[in-house]
Amino acid sequence: MLSQAEIDALLGAVADGSLPTEDQPPSINADGRIVKTYDFRRPAKFSNEQLRTLQAIHENVGRIAAARLSSFLRGSIVIQLASTDQLIFDDYVSQLSLPTELVVMASPGLAGPFMVDMDMGFALSSVDRLLGGPGRVSRDRQEPTPIEADLIARVVAHLPHALNEGWSHLQTLDVTVTESALTPILLRIAAPAEVVAVMTYEVRFGGQTAPMTICYPYATLEPLLPRLAATMWYAQRRAVSGSSAVREILENEVQSVEIPIAATFRAVDIPVEALTELRPGDVIRFDERFDEPVQVAVSDQAQAWAIPGRVGDRIALRLVSPLAPMEA
Repeated sequence: MLSQAEIDALLGAVADGSLPTEDQPPSINADGRIVKTYDFRRPAKFSNEQLRTLQAIHENVGRIAAARLSSFLRGSIVIQLASTDQLIFDDYVSQLSLPTELVVMASPGLAGPFMVDMDMGFALSSVDRLLGGPGRVSRDRQEPTPIEADLIARVVAHLPHALNEGWSHLQTLDVTVTESALTPILLRIAAPAEVVAVMTYEVRFGGQTAPMTICYPYATLEPLLPRLAATMWYAQRRAVSGSSAVREILENEVQSVEIPIAATFRAVDIPVEALTELRPGDVIRFDERFDEPVQVAVSDQAQAWAIPGRVGDRIALRLVSPLAPMEA
């Protein structure tokens, strides 16, 4: 950690030009030649246009992954792309918080493997959610048990599908998980000094946040780099979106997506003493009458009113208002 005096000294050095910055413009030497500083330790191999195209692709990947995980975990999850950067692989590995869920993936459409880092806090909270808990992130980073590791693998299994759909406008991928580990020691997907493109996501769920990253080595994406031009990306995207066959496939896929629906009664206040004395068979009286409508929520969003009842031996709801977003 830097002290306030050290921070002020650095800012002062940048202001007077004694400390060069990455955005410092090229200078002219005594011979009149333009001299530009180049860091051979951290070369810039990906162009800005290629990074912007990767950003567009992975914004879509995040949305698809969020929809799949929300359905699987029965809760609202938002996965938003926060940044797209190019780093040295060693620098990327050094900033990982261990232990973490590192997943190596491969595809015939790419020239090599790439890696996904799912924060261990989010991974374990997903396990808690699958087992019926609230899905809270634990502050203690710990290695998962064999049972937890198996459940985490089921969560990770949704990411290749999101990657396949996100890349489908540019390249058909058949992404598969090849291996996973809790530390990067044995996972050498790239040379220590190789340039990698890193997509950093912010995962929001249950009022909490956790990071997730996707790391592509330069050699892995090298065959696709000429196709990462923005003009080709948008041209292919328009061609795909205009295809009636693809539209029909997407409609069929959407029809099979499961959406959680819940009916909620108004809360009732009871004394703690009465709560501790509750036994099987006791009755809690709510403020509603049996024939009054209750609120129906779709994916935690209030949508309609319905009258509770029965159909045979099952509890049922009869809608009394159309499905439409409304104030909770």
